[in-house]
Amino acid sequence: MPATLTMNDTDLSLPPELERNLRKRAGQLRMLPAVATEALQIAKDPDCSLSEFAAVVERDLKLASDILKIANSALYSPTVPITSLHRAVVRVGFRECQNLIMAASMASLMNRMSLEHEWIRGVLWRHSFNTALVAIHLNRTFHFGFGGDEFTAGLMHDFGRMLFAVAVPDQFAEIDPLEFEEPEAILDNETAVIGTDHCRLGAWFARENQLPEALIDVILHHHQPNEARRARRLTALIRVADDMANHLQRHEESAGYQPEDNPALPVLKEFGEPGFATHFCEVAPALMQEAQKDAESLMQL
Repeated sequence: MPATLTMNDTDLSLPPELERNLRKRAGQLRMLPAVATEALQIAKDPDCSLSEFAAVVERDLKLASDILKIANSALYSPTVPITSLHRAVVRVGFRECQNLIMAASMASLMNRMSLEHEWIRGVLWRHSFNTALVAIHLNRTFHFGFGGDEFTAGLMHDFGRMLFAVAVPDQFAEIDPLEFEEPEAILDNETAVIGTDHCRLGAWFARENQLPEALIDVILHHHQPNEARRARRLTALIRVADDMANHLQRHEESAGYQPEDNPALPVLKEFGEPGFATHFCEVAPALMQEAQKDAESLMQL
């Protein structure tokens, strides 16, 4: 078993030099702005109303604008344009709106981070969007029952790679050539060079920002969904989506994808309906194409 899997997932401490570099280069590592934090806190109240939630979000023009844009996107296909935040929350869904706040905050944080090679941000952001939209389509097609968590988890699963690009730019190409092949030894190679891997680095960041434990579980274990303790089903879904998004990143289309070779399919199969694996193999290419179109639409907003 690789050394990275034997470490206690409650101990996500980083090598001191890596943490110093990251804090120096990334500055404030706070993911959620004040309004976003307040909105998410209010949303925890089961008696919270849509009007109350919308009134808080409206105080942050960027967050409100992002939610309106997504509510009007092809992903939700409104018959008439949605112009009010209250209607946007109704359209998108209360739970999913909370996840979109986290996604918008993540995008804002990424844009604030200084990168020596700007193209890296674009490549990783596209992969994150592809993974998130494939996860949404998988969830809808196979009725896994997630209400937006799959979108946020897909966007954030590889955030540790972005943090590597910020903290150790001179070593980034050595540990991550951005080929999206992901050999089995990828995490061990990162640990040998840097002292940790991108899964643990991303999970450290998520814990620093007090993000949900289920999301931390996905980020930490998305290469080994069997190791997930709190969110095994969601982790398996994201790993399946990640593999599909890797193919899209390499080839820009679904042609040639071999669904039966998806490494996390046996794990996700445990949570699917009878005949899931067969159905998955039948619809995977078309699902990938639809997800890619949706991802491209959202990235242009």
